[in-house]
Amino acid sequence: MNRRLLAAVALVAMLALAGCSTILGPDVEDPEALSEEADYTFDTDRDAYIEINRNNYTAVYNVSAKTTGDNGTIELYRTDAFAIERPLELHALQFRYPNGTVVKYVDGNQTRVYPNGTTEQTDELAVDSTRQRAIVHLPHDEGKLAFTTPKNGKQVALETPVEGSYEVALPPNTDASIPLLSQVRPGSDDRQEIGDRVHFVWEDLDSSVLILRWYLDRDIWLFGGLTAIATAVGIVGAVYYYLQIQRAKDRREEEGIGIDYDDDDRDGPPPGMR
Repeated sequence: MNRRLLAAVALVAMLALAGCSTILGPDVEDPEALSEEADYTFDTDRDAYIEINRNNYTAVYNVSAKTTGDNGTIELYRTDAFAIERPLELHALQFRYPNGTVVKYVDGNQTRVYPNGTTEQTDELAVDSTRQRAIVHLPHDEGKLAFTTPKNGKQVALETPVEGSYEVALPPNTDASIPLLSQVRPGSDDRQEIGDRVHFVWEDLDSSVLILRWYLDRDIWLFGGLTAIATAVGIVGAVYYYLQIQRAKDRREEEGIGIDYDDDDRDGPPPGMR
């Protein structure tokens, strides 16, 4: 094996093991990312509540309904363009007990925050990762796990780590009602407009992945304008084509090319042989 090939292999290996920017995915155990601040909608009756924002989405999951992970853990992942599982990049990780106590990362340390505001150090909320999944060690088998994860573009494909009811809020001033511009798969049971967000609800989601693609409200005007222009161009083209045909017919008649014969004459010999 020549030196250039060895150097290329070594470079790929270094990139694969170098951390959050590697081809193997982000470092989901980054204490600084886990310690970020975020406000979550814990007070929801849904087993999963997801808010999609411009550059990320937040998720709140009822861990008693989890379908991934072993006893005491939940596994979070996404599927890339090559259908390969990758661990989710976790930010602002929090767990809330049914009594309101929250366990979260503060300055890189796992901290329990009681409803009265007092705090204490703990080791209850740990995160490990494999090349395929982020493994969160849960403080309790009842409660809600919340996190933020980055996203790009106007589409998300959400793996579903819990079963039951789901509610997804699209980014502000967006919608997913026009099939050509959007997609909601599987189809939702309900659609609601709450403030400047559109919410989709599934009472009992039976799918391993939830796909949503949306558009900005202003995209409708752009799409409508382009459609109107295309229609006008089509009409003008049709009229022009029709006029050209009519002119061709008139020219043929003027030059004596377009001669009609009666049905009886068509059965006889051609002109000049009668």
